[in-house]
Amino acid sequence: MKTRLRGTRAIGGALALAVALTLFVIAPQVSPQQQQDLTSASEHAFVGLFNVYQSGGQAPDLLAKLNAALELIQAAGDDRVQGNLTGAAVLEMQARLILKEVEQGSPAAQEQALESTRNKTYAVIASVPIAVIISTVAFYYGLRVWRLYEKKKLFEMEIIGEKAED
Repeated sequence: MKTRLRGTRAIGGALALAVALTLFVIAPQVSPQQQQDLTSASEHAFVGLFNVYQSGGQAPDLLAKLNAALELIQAAGDDRVQGNLTGAAVLEMQARLILKEVEQGSPAAQEQALESTRNKTYAVIASVPIAVIISTVAFYYGLRVWRLYEKKKLFEMEIIGEKAED
């Protein structure tokens, strides 16, 4: 349980770092309205992905899409700095579409993670009575075999009588 929590915290920290980078490095290079839209879209995507990992699931495809969107946002910022506003707008639009895909795909991935966790829990709950039954049966038959062995040893014993002294 502690390992999963550490992994979740590490992923949460990485996601928070990526949001901070988006807000403080990439965001100042775009207009305020576009900045707000991109920031909001990236936050929603991050939150959705974080919820998937918090639920115990993994979504590497969504994470790859999110990284691609962040790279597009970075490239759009670079284009803006160079004066290519049209190219930057196209890249930002692609980034928004990818972020929307991530946001829309997150609930399904989270539900799948919860389903997997539920199934594992049911398997563990079902295995406990089965293990108890198997160990009880093994103990019972082991005890019966031991008693038969003891009886067999008892029947094989020779009774040596005392010799009468002359």
